[in-house]
Parts: sequence; C-alpha cells; structure tokens
Amino acid sequence: MDDLPPAIVLEILNRLNDFVDLARCRLASKTLNALSYDVRSLKILCSFDRYLKSKVPATKSSITPFKTIVKNLVLNLRNIEFITIGVEKPFRGIPDDDADDESDDLYLTTVNFVSQWLPAISGQLKSLAISDFWIQSCWRRSEVLSLISSYCHSLLELEVKNAWLSVEGLKSMQVLTSLTLEFIRLDDEDLDKVNECFPSLQVLNLIGVGGLRNPRVHLLQLKKCRWTVSNAPLSLTIDAPNLVELDLKCVKPDSLVIEAPLLAALNLSIEKAANFGVKCLPNLTSLQIESTHLSTILVGFPDGKTVEKLVVDSPRCANSVDVLGKVDFDALMGTFPNVRSLTLGPGAWSELEVGFSIGGLEGGFGVKALQQIVVHLEVTNYRITGSFISSILGRCPNLLDVVLIVDSCVESEVVRNLMSMCIVECPRVRWRLEHGKSDQNIMGF
Repeated sequence: MDDLPPAIVLEILNRLNDFVDLARCRLASKTLNALSYDVRSLKILCSFDRYLKSKVPATKSSITPFKTIVKNLVLNLRNIEFITIGVEKPFRGIPDDDADDESDDLYLTTVNFVSQWLPAISGQLKSLAISDFWIQSCWRRSEVLSLISSYCHSLLELEVKNAWLSVEGLKSMQVLTSLTLEFIRLDDEDLDKVNECFPSLQVLNLIGVGGLRNPRVHLLQLKKCRWTVSNAPLSLTIDAPNLVELDLKCVKPDSLVIEAPLLAALNLSIEKAANFGVKCLPNLTSLQIESTHLSTILVGFPDGKTVEKLVVDSPRCANSVDVLGKVDFDALMGTFPNVRSLTLGPGAWSELEVGFSIGGLEGGFGVKALQQIVVHLEVTNYRITGSFISSILGRCPNLLDVVLIVDSCVESEVVRNLMSMCIVECPRVRWRLEHGKSDQNIMGF
C-alpha cells in the first residue's frame, strides 16, 4: 500500500466511507493515517450492538462514547465535503422504558456537541446529515439549525432526522438546494422561517414532520417535493411556481391547496379533504391518486386532459364501497380522456367492479388514447370480472396490452377460467398474468 501513489490511496479511502474501516486504516500505517485526514466523504453511525454494550454494566466501561469517536475522527479533517453522523434505524424500535430519559450520550443535535467539531470542517462542507436518537432528542429542543447556518456557508444538502428543532437564530442559507427533515417536531412559524431562510431550495423532503397546524410551503425555486404529513393539519398549502414533482401523503385536512403550474408528476395519497383545491396544471402528465373518497377528489380536480399516465387506488375493501359516491370507469376516463397507461389498485378496481355489477357502463363513449392497463384485483366472481374487463376493452379500441395482477390467495382454477374467458373474448390483446398481494403498495410511498 505504501508503494501506491497518494492520489490512488486517497481514492481508496474515499470509497470506504465507513468510519470503522477508516479508523482501522489509521492504525495500519503512517501513510494511511496521514492521508485519512484528506477524505472527502465519511459516514459515522452508532450501531445497535455498540448502544447495548454501552448500557450493560459488564461492558460499559470498555466502550468509547460515541460522541468521542465522532470528535476524534472528524477533527482535523482537511477536505471533508460529505459527512453523515447518526444512529442506526433499529433504535426506533427501542421501548421508552429501555432508555434513560436523562441520558444524552446519543443526543446528537445538541449544540454543545455539534459546536465541538462542525466549525473546524465547515469551510468546504457540501452535505451534512445528522440522524438523532429520538428517545433522547424528542423532549429537548435543539438550536442546531442556527449553528449550521452560522458556519456552513457552502452547504448544498442538509438532512436532519429524529429531533425537535428550533429556528431561533436561523440565518439565511442562500446556496442550500436540498433539505430533508424526517421525524422532526416543528411549529407553523418554524416552517415559515424555513421558507424564508432557504430561498434556493430545489429539493424538499418533509417526512413525518409533526406539530404543524396550518403548514404552507412557499418556495419559488422548488422543483421536487416529498411531503408525508404525520398529523391532521387544519389546512395545507403548497405554493411553488417551479415545482415539477410532488409526492404528498396526508390524512384529511380541512383544506388542501396546490398552486404549482409547472407540475408534471403528482403522487397524492389523501383520505379526504373538506376543501380540495388544485389550480390549473397544464403540464401534468403523470398522476397517482390514492384516496378513500376518490369521487370527491376527482370532482375537485382540474382539467385532466394532459395526463398520460394514471395510477388510481383506494384502501377500502370491496364490501365497504359506498355505491352512491362511487367512481365508475366512464367518470374516471371522462376526467382523464387522454391517458395512455392506466393502473388500477385493488381498492380502486373493487370500487369500479361493484359499480359495474350494479349498473354496468352507462356512458358509452370511446377511449381512444388508452393503450395499456394494469389491474390489481381479487377475483370473487371471475364471470363478473371477465365481463367488466370485456366491457372496458369494448370502449378502448387501441388498448393492446393488459396486465392482470391477481392476489396469490386466489385459487388457480379461478385464475385459469378468468384468463381463458378474456383471451377468447379479446384475442387482439396481449395478456399478461402476474401474482401479487392485495395490500401491495402501488403508490411509490
């Protein structure tokens, strides 16, 4: 190793990325030790095994505190650009009774800890990720965002998980383009401060951010947003004139307003909204909707003529379908007449099939754009299912590709009868049969 050019050795060290391997290299030779301080990327994670050993009296004294390890590894790094510090995911499964609420050995977003190493490496830092230990951090409000904004003037990406954050003292970060907050506790005024202090954000991920009552995202440069709302806010507003992709999962806000004229891809999972408003989306081509009240959501949807790829599902079972509020196939395709690819989840198919079994297809208009349909279904009566599929094909003269994803618990004879019926009645179509589970996630969340 000592005979290799320093540039190659450094490249090897950069590819390690793991702090345990880096620490071993420092002990292996003087050359590796000297070059280790020039790595550009480093990930330091406290393992579940280390945590357990630090709590057991027999091994506690022999375990170096994790915060000490972080400081020893990070201090004196000369060219670090990407750093991740945190605990492994299994920590979330630890019962509260198994942790000492007064302990702060893994409270990683505390300013007292971060201030000991962040200023020394902040000059060239482009990406910073801190994943805290929720049991120790959830009841302590951290001002780490203020510290980060004071020192990290070149930071492009910031990720903070499992913490209660304060925006007090937060300064504007003009170059930050990506922000991820996951399992974070915030207030409405805190989110307003985020809008104000991160004006250049192009990517925003808000996953399980609690404490918000009337949250509003207002970012002029935002292009991609994933927002999973953990509670039931009174109102939820997204105002982003340059937004292109949006993944939004919420329960049942009183009001949902989306203002994003450039939006091209929308993935929306929502139970219902008393006031559902989406402004005109002239560039929307890909749409995924999951809702227990599909008819309400579709009624409030703007002109869907631009949508070419559509995925629809409802978590309700077939026996709980409200026929009075059902969505039938004609209404669905009337809202999105130019869809080329249609995917129907098991809940949506059940709702459509129940409506068909009661009243058939009533509209009678053709759907010329549809070329492919993917159906996730549970077959309770293969004759009704086959008849419904045949009726759909009768409305879609250019439909040539049908994928049937049948629940694995359906008897093989029923599946064979369904396929035989479909092939005989519609020989022009290319049929594909796949097996799956009725509760599989088709929405991408």
